Amino acid sequence: MHSSSSALTNTAVNAVRRSWFGARLLLACVGLTVAAVAASAANRTIAILAPTSAVAGSKIAVTVTASTDAGGGERIGFLHADYSVDGGTTWTGISYATNVGSVTSHSATITAGPGGSKVVIRVRVAFRGGKAGDVDLTGKPIAWDTSWNKWQEPPAKTATIAIETR
Repeated sequence: MHSSSSALTNTAVNAVRRSWFGARLLLACVGLTVAAVAASAANRTIAILAPTSAVAGSKIAVTVTASTDAGGGERIGFLHADYSVDGGTTWTGISYATNVGSVTSHSATITAGPGGSKVVIRVRVAFRGGKAGDVDLTGKPIAWDTSWNKWQEPPAKTATIAIETR
């Protein structure tokens, strides 16, 4: 009885070892698949290059850029960039570009207002024409009637420049 009990135990142990090895192999394959999916995820960017502060009356160089590497025909369908020197009461355009490809950059020179004021820059991009459809910076479908019209995050990004007295 002892030998048949040992044989049964060895068979059970071997089955557990095989299933443990199989589970580890399965987890390794799943991990590689997840890594491959993460590695192929689209990178969509919006950047605002501007100083954090400037002196009253000075000239401020601002550059806005956008890009996508999603492929499949995705391009920057709309890039809207504005700035305000009066706290957002009025806005002046930096760029209203359409269908500009996968990378674009637009610059402006802004005259700083009085000390204590702020310059606000806002940029929004709609990525279009790819497999994902019309998407924002995060790859989510654009809510044309809500966040797009209200300059909400995303699809918009903002930067603020504090204006200092001399």
